Amino acid sequence: MLFVCAGSIIYLVSFSVCATFDDVTNLEQRFKNISPNIRPRVNQTDFVEITVLMTLESIKDYDEVSGTLTVVATYVLYWHDELRNWNKSDYGNLPIMRTPIIETWIPKILIRNMVSKRSVFLFDNDVDTRTTFVRYNSSGQAKFMVESSHECSCSAEVMYFPFDIHACAIELLTVEQSNEIRFRPLLNEIYMAYTQSNAEWSVQSNLVENELSEYYSLVKFSIILSRKPKFLFLNLVVPVLFLSFVNLLVFRLPVASGERASMAFTVLLTFVVFVSMVTNILPSSNVISLFNIFLQIQLFCSILITFCAVWSISHYHKFNEKDTSGVIASILIKASRRYRKKCKIKRNQSEAPREKRMPDDENKNTQPLDANFNENITNELTSDELRVCATFDDVTNLEQRFKSISPNIRPRLNQTDFVEIAVLMTLESIKDHDEISGTLTVVATYVLHWHDELRNWNESDDGNLTIMQTPITKTWIPENSDTKHGQ
Repeated sequence: MLFVCAGSIIYLVSFSVCATFDDVTNLEQRFKNISPNIRPRVNQTDFVEITVLMTLESIKDYDEVSGTLTVVATYVLYWHDELRNWNKSDYGNLPIMRTPIIETWIPKILIRNMVSKRSVFLFDNDVDTRTTFVRYNSSGQAKFMVESSHECSCSAEVMYFPFDIHACAIELLTVEQSNEIRFRPLLNEIYMAYTQSNAEWSVQSNLVENELSEYYSLVKFSIILSRKPKFLFLNLVVPVLFLSFVNLLVFRLPVASGERASMAFTVLLTFVVFVSMVTNILPSSNVISLFNIFLQIQLFCSILITFCAVWSISHYHKFNEKDTSGVIASILIKASRRYRKKCKIKRNQSEAPREKRMPDDENKNTQPLDANFNENITNELTSDELRVCATFDDVTNLEQRFKSISPNIRPRLNQTDFVEIAVLMTLESIKDHDEISGTLTVVATYVLHWHDELRNWNESDDGNLTIMQTPITKTWIPENSDTKHGQ
């Protein structure tokens, strides 16, 4: 009987706290009434702090020649939404609410050093877009997770090839100013519990740091890649070392056999093939690999040995072998041995152990932003400043006013007047210049400034609101074209 009563109580309690279909529908309709273009702050002058966690899924490839790192990563974003919260008791104790990203506010995030598309939100089709959600709890804590595969630029450091180490970074950037959105890393390192191993590269260390300026907020995920050298060492370094010793055996062949020149030319061509292989593997940079220098020295020695072999054969047939061949061969062998000894000393010096590059000490000591940063700023605000802050209603009213203006009308009261646009170009990087096709590939940021006579307001009438953001699909923007843009 006791068990029956306990079971009945548990059943009734569980039934009473379950959220119904109507509860979720009502909360969803409430969220739809909030514009996705308005930042999730009641006071629109407050910034939104976004906590970022990066999970490295795998390193797909790293191309030293093009300086491109291809990774698959998952980014988890956390922030507090002051507009989208609810009382659990009013909605059947509903703890979690999912909202599609096209119906709610999400931060626009770019990767500054991405090779092609710079946005993190790369969806394959409309279904992926519609089925991607932001999760909210009743207190307004938002969680958004997105997985992305992207190519980032990373300069190669090949001095110690094939034992090279490369310092790469993924720079997560927001296009909003720091007084609107700020990034903060959740951890001091990249989360790598589920990282798949790569056959060629291993992650030696990683570090997360943030950078805050007046115009942007940035989180930098640094990755130190070290090559797994076994394959290249066995298939490239070892054969070159063996060939350098085989090259000396040329003068052990009898001059009369006629094989001395053939062997010298064969070894020389083999070194040329290895030089061509290394050229295809390493990038064309000012930093020359020590192995490449060693290979060039061996190539020069092979050319010198080939010249001496041909010269010795020529003298063998020109003079009497009994009188001259022994003396000439002795001189050549002694000279070759001395030169090989010098080359060996240089090689031993170049292969001495060196201190591996590691991140700067100051990077190791980098810590995330102080959690009390926002509280200190709030404490410094005066009562006058708090009194003139724009509210959510102010932004909503101004947004409705802007929507009533057609985006197809030029921003002039007199439509016969021209619109003067000031242009600023920031050159991020020069990716490539192809002399054959005459194509220059660059990454650049363009900032356009103009005066809009239709979209303005009196700050005192709108809570002293100074800045208003409007989607480009709902406002006028100039048409632009590049007459020299390559297809």
